[in-house]
Amino acid sequence: MQLHSPEVMAELEKNWQAFKSQQAQLEAKHWGKIAMFHDGELVDVYNNESDAYSIAVEKFELGSFILQHVGERPIDLGFHTMFVQLEE
Repeated sequence: MQLHSPEVMAELEKNWQAFKSQQAQLEAKHWGKIAMFHDGELVDVYNNESDAYSIAVEKFELGSFILQHVGERPIDLGFHTMFVQLEE
């Protein structure tokens, strides 16, 4: 699976939207934890990134899941940045 394919990007977006739809509930119960989403569903919540990532790569293919910090707010650094995806 190419990590920048349209299918992977669609899967990541589906997982991101699933997180956003559950964000308030997750923040109420799991502030500071790591939430894992796959196939648009919450898989589990973990105490740290290392455990979450290890379990995710054992269960799922890269590009098919997201790990999201629960309760972290963006930090304003006083300037805007933009993500640019470079083609391989």
